[in-house]
Amino acid sequence: MSSEAGTKSDRTRERILHAAAQAFRGSGYALTSLRQIAENAGMQAGSLYYHFANKDELVEAVLDEGVLGAQRAAEAAIGDLPASANPLEKIGAAFRGHLAYTLEEADFAVATLRMLHQVPDAVRIRHLRKQRAYGRFYARLFEEAKEQGLIRAEFDLSALRMLLLGALNWSPEWYDPAGLSPDQLVRQLTAMMESGVMPPSKRR
Repeated sequence: MSSEAGTKSDRTRERILHAAAQAFRGSGYALTSLRQIAENAGMQAGSLYYHFANKDELVEAVLDEGVLGAQRAAEAAIGDLPASANPLEKIGAAFRGHLAYTLEEADFAVATLRMLHQVPDAVRIRHLRKQRAYGRFYARLFEEAKEQGLIRAEFDLSALRMLLLGALNWSPEWYDPAGLSPDQLVRQLTAMMESGVMPPSKRR
């Protein structure tokens, strides 16, 4: 296959994924048909099979994009920091990237949250492995922050991480673009976190 054909195929696949995410977000797993997704993507239902063998393969790709897209954005945001950045600053940057992706690709983010317990067991189990890998990415940052005295000893890191990520993940449900920007939201979240979890001697 030529690079031009491959690029066209990639664009078509991306269009299908966005159409599927929108449909799954609105109707859930059981009520969403491949025909509906094809209509959303502006193509014939049979053409979907050139890219996805069946509905389960497509829904798994949507779920994975919801997590892996956020992880890519978080890692890229950390990569933009200076080498001297401390773990808490890295967490703030990761939150910024995660939130920006979640709001920009809200269909993937919300569909992932809503459908996880609707999909077949095999799909859910494979996807949970990816979710846990992303969780370990944050767990390491929180552990490093605690080791450097940036998080008070009494905090349970797992609970803290889940509470903060939960707030980010559900933001598409209440976010108003006419209000604060994503960057302003993250600054407020990190300010709340710093004043709540950092020892007084470490606060700015």
